[in-house]
Amino acid sequence: MATTLELAKFFLKEEWKGKHALMSAFLYIFTAVLITFLSLPGIDKALYASLFWIVVIFTTLQGISKAFIQMRKGHFFLWNQLCTPEQFLAARLIASTLLMLGFTVFAFIVFSTMHGGIGNDGFDFLLVSIVTGIGISSIFTISSSIASKTENPGALLPVLTFPVILPVLLIGMKAGKKAVDGLGASTYLPDLLILMLLNTLIIALGILLMKFIWKD
Repeated sequence: MATTLELAKFFLKEEWKGKHALMSAFLYIFTAVLITFLSLPGIDKALYASLFWIVVIFTTLQGISKAFIQMRKGHFFLWNQLCTPEQFLAARLIASTLLMLGFTVFAFIVFSTMHGGIGNDGFDFLLVSIVTGIGISSIFTISSSIASKTENPGALLPVLTFPVILPVLLIGMKAGKKAVDGLGASTYLPDLLILMLLNTLIIALGILLMKFIWKD
């Protein structure tokens, strides 16, 4: 566990060293939200959750997935001498989850500021967004780890990601819609539990696949 946490700190420090790319992701989020505000001022609650996730996904894809995409086969050989596949992927997942958490909270703040808050339902929607964001960041991280072993990872990544991310996103949007509609926690809690189960399965399968990727 200590090794995993140290690796996660290392990866976050590496992200901070390239903070121009990190700041670009936040700028993309702000710009995308601004465009939605100028195009659709005064959106209703029915569009709130959908627009929010369109903004978050298309502005954070590059920031979350680029870590593995930039790796080469020699890098895997080097890391193999320092840690196990499980430790490496777990550290990557922790780092990407924290990044996604930052992106999601920032997007929520900017979105709420420009489009107006959703009152007492804001906390419920943010909770759903965080759980959904964990699933999205996990999928991006694991898919990019697989794509990095191919000749054209940038083209393969969307193909690997789309079928897996779609159910997570649809359930997250459904739960988010219930949250912003103020239907109460009891209505979106089953969806939230399904999301947590999917997140667990995705991470478990990712760790299993990583063993084979590591040996290649």
